Amino acid sequence: MRLHNLSSPAPVPSLPSFSSLPPALIPSAFTTVLESQVEGCFLNSSSTVSAFLAPVLGMEFVLGLAGNSLAFFIFCFHTQPWTSNTVLLVCLVIADFLLIINLPLRVDYYLLREMWRFGATACQINLFMMSTNRTASVIFLTVIALNRYLKVVWPHHVLSRASVGAVARVSGGLWVGILLLNGHMVLAMNSNNTCLSYRLGRNSSASLRWHQALFALEFFLPLVLILFATVSIWQTIRRRSLGGQAGPQRAMRVLAMVVVVYIICFLPSVIFGIMSLVTFRLGACRTLNICMQLFHGSLAFTYLNSVLDPVLYCFSSPNFLHQTRALLGLTNGWQGPSGEESSYLPSTQRPAAPRKAEATVKVKD
Repeated sequence: MRLHNLSSPAPVPSLPSFSSLPPALIPSAFTTVLESQVEGCFLNSSSTVSAFLAPVLGMEFVLGLAGNSLAFFIFCFHTQPWTSNTVLLVCLVIADFLLIINLPLRVDYYLLREMWRFGATACQINLFMMSTNRTASVIFLTVIALNRYLKVVWPHHVLSRASVGAVARVSGGLWVGILLLNGHMVLAMNSNNTCLSYRLGRNSSASLRWHQALFALEFFLPLVLILFATVSIWQTIRRRSLGGQAGPQRAMRVLAMVVVVYIICFLPSVIFGIMSLVTFRLGACRTLNICMQLFHGSLAFTYLNSVLDPVLYCFSSPNFLHQTRALLGLTNGWQGPSGEESSYLPSTQRPAAPRKAEATVKVKD
């Protein structure tokens, strides 16, 4: 099996495989597994990528840990009672912690210019948890979008009225599926020096092919669902003249934030990953080098989801925003209304508790 340089029609004698190369010459992005290497197609590692990723991931660790710790504290101790939306947001917090606790190891990895020093088992666990974070983040962002879609477009549907317990059970089932989808990462083998999950090779294993397919599938399919939910909510707000109601407006803001987080965090790595696969198949060595380095650098955007998710919580829950301000000393404490989800119903069908309270006051007067 050979890689052909597009500038040369004839094959050139092969060079030794990567297993015999020193670590400095091992590719730094999609670790390429080849039986032979064509002359003129060296896949050079980039010290610039490592120098960029180490401080950026360190900053994402600090900000992500602070934001998600605050979010977990508010959801557990300052949010009563829980709603279906709260359950989904907590699942997103848990997904972010899977990434956050592994970022220090990745920072160390890039400080040493992509040299893994914690052993094969630790590498497998590290890659499994980070891959699980990506899948869980994508799935729960999508479920949050679909939940808002049901509340606005189908407020009387049985699914939009699902109990907190039912949503918790569905979330538990999703977690089981997420762990199974990424179970192959526990069995993935890496060299003693590198700890990377994305590889290129014509004779790749079934596990590697599944990992590549999952990488693309978990981006495009959820993106279609999120965009469908966003457009449907926008059309419903216009058709039913719901622009003045708090619930639909908040749903639209949440969906807009979900799209922003999704595009910023996951689109760059998908684009450069696909470009790397294409240039690998075409044998365009120089372009392949550039694409792999861009792909590797774009992982910083993927890990940024742990920093941006707490911003999403502020858009999704008024109680979370007010409690955050209170804990930071910016305002007095405030507990949001327990019936937050009722604001998605048409005004004629909302609970009349405030009116009853008014009537009581008038009687007392």
